[in-house]
Amino acid sequence: MADVSENNLGRLTAQDYHRMGVRALEAQRLEDAVIALRHAVELNPHMGRTWNDLGVVMEALGNPREAIRCYRQALAVQPENQDAQGNLSMLMLQMNMAHTLRRHAMSAGASY
Repeated sequence: MADVSENNLGRLTAQDYHRMGVRALEAQRLEDAVIALRHAVELNPHMGRTWNDLGVVMEALGNPREAIRCYRQALAVQPENQDAQGNLSMLMLQMNMAHTLRRHAMSAGASY
């Protein structure tokens, strides 16, 4: 979050932090994105887009459980959020497939 001076930190809105988080995500600065997006939802927990974007970052960081929590929160505050609906569905499907593959691999290994 190098693009913010200390003097302006107290004046930033949830939307400002959301924009900073999206810019950080686009630049692949995932840790900065997490910080900015968390600030945004702390200031305004009713921003479904922000929760969804935080979920995207969590997924990119390899934290699917936290991503699911964020997507669900996005849908709790904004049920019509199609991005969150799609992201949650895809992640759940991927996790289900991974679980199924692990189960098959374990049963195949046990039969040898």
